[in-house]
Amino acid sequence: METRFYKSDTILGSIHSNIATSAITIYKGKEFSEWNGHALITSLKDKSLRKLIFDDLSNVKEEIIFKNKIGRIRDIQVHPDNGKVYFLGEDALWLMEKI
Repeated sequence: METRFYKSDTILGSIHSNIATSAITIYKGKEFSEWNGHALITSLKDKSLRKLIFDDLSNVKEEIIFKNKIGRIRDIQVHPDNGKVYFLGEDALWLMEKI
């Protein structure tokens, strides 16, 4: 099997050095279906959830979903059945769902 690796500072160049990225996942689910295919990135330093929308490596858009709501975020998981988003914070497990 042949593999190929690409390094792109366009995607994470300014993000990972400034916000202390802790986890990345590609969203797939029902709860936030408009996010399907977008990268979700969590941060230790600025305590945020960010969404990256990219059509290709030269066209990346970043949106801050929230910041400073639940403390430092160590991990993110998307529930495979309903698409609700779970975060492992420094003091608790958090759930994000639509209201």
